[in-house]
Amino acid sequence: MQVVDKPEFSVPRSIKLGSFHIGSSLSDLLTSAVWNRILIADLGVAAGPVALLSALRYLLAPLTLWIGHRSDTRPILGSRRVAYIWLGRLMMLLSLPLLPLSTVELARSISSLAGWILAVLSFLFYGMGTLISGSPFLALVHDSAPYERRGQVIGIVQLMLVVSFAFIPVLYAALMPRYDPALFTRLVLIGIAGATVFWLFSIWGEERRAIAPIKPEAAPAFRAAFSALWADERTRRYALFLGLSAFFAFMQDAVLEPFGGDVFGLTLGQTTRFNAYWGTGVLIGMLGTLVVTRRARPDQQVNTTAWGLGWLGAPLLLLGLTSLFRWLPLVTPTLFVFGVGFGIFTVGGVSLLMAMSREEKAGSYMALWSVIQLFARGAGIAVGGLVRDVTLAWSGQFNVAYASVFVLEAVGLYVTIGLLYWVNVPTFARQPGKTADVLATLAD
Repeated sequence: MQVVDKPEFSVPRSIKLGSFHIGSSLSDLLTSAVWNRILIADLGVAAGPVALLSALRYLLAPLTLWIGHRSDTRPILGSRRVAYIWLGRLMMLLSLPLLPLSTVELARSISSLAGWILAVLSFLFYGMGTLISGSPFLALVHDSAPYERRGQVIGIVQLMLVVSFAFIPVLYAALMPRYDPALFTRLVLIGIAGATVFWLFSIWGEERRAIAPIKPEAAPAFRAAFSALWADERTRRYALFLGLSAFFAFMQDAVLEPFGGDVFGLTLGQTTRFNAYWGTGVLIGMLGTLVVTRRARPDQQVNTTAWGLGWLGAPLLLLGLTSLFRWLPLVTPTLFVFGVGFGIFTVGGVSLLMAMSREEKAGSYMALWSVIQLFARGAGIAVGGLVRDVTLAWSGQFNVAYASVFVLEAVGLYVTIGLLYWVNVPTFARQPGKTADVLATLAD
């Protein structure tokens, strides 16, 4: 067994770790909000292919299983987490300059082969970078606190993500109120610089070094390690819940900004602020939930997660009606309420990730949950775009097309509440040694 320094919980340290997500927001918004809005609403590209590109990194998610296993068993220059994080983040930074180049080519011709090749390369390398760095960062957060405080530390880290999603869209909207190739290029360069600074600050000096590194021959093989994790029925049940909740929670991701442009004729700057509206709601929802549940263990957050799912579904149904009847005044408050529900769901959901993990294989568990969540999220984003296109072709009306996405998403979220209670998270958390025993047998 590997020996490491005993972790101690610290709010300032958790906030420092959470600043990593400010850098992530600076980069992610360029790909998930700005670029897709430009292509769909400004350049007139169909939502389907754009959503598929946005979902590409999630569809590549199996890569994170291998990376998570390696971060547990194969340190790079003595580093089990930070080295992998930086390998992935460098790939992301190098991919972003291709985005403005692709829009220039596609603005000349939507069928430009060069434009689509640049876009695919950008999203491919960006996606691989997020996958390489994602589960090692979650494992770094996992390693930073004892079990009973992990729900709190992951909540603080996720809160920083929400805070950044609340104010960065406003900044981006001010820097680029309308699409212009030169402004978009400048925006991407600003995002790259800001992301680099926050990533450096966040993880500097945060890794707890192993006193006795794992010997390669002592580590279970990749396939054997994940077979052992998957052997527990509760793991498989949780995987189903996690996948479906992520699928339905993110169906609107690629079509939310185009919805504002197509149904209401809003400008790019106005639709970019959509992220700020629901991001503010997420911030309030998370803060309130963290205060109420601050003393709860990760395995005690099942009801919190269920409340979040229920609160997510209601505003999505209302957003469907808002689209169908073109009620523009209701868009902003509905997005805000949606954000509150997302905040509650986030606090409960990320705590369950910690409850459904074992100490000795944090990297592997985080990789397993990440790959399921990412793949399902990507599939949900892609299906959301396809549902919009199919319904638009059938009805010929933008308001009907977007309403169909929101309503389908809401119905799916309510179904996942029943799946959550079927998992039985508390019994998994009460048996910390079961998987460890299986893995130890495999290692022998």
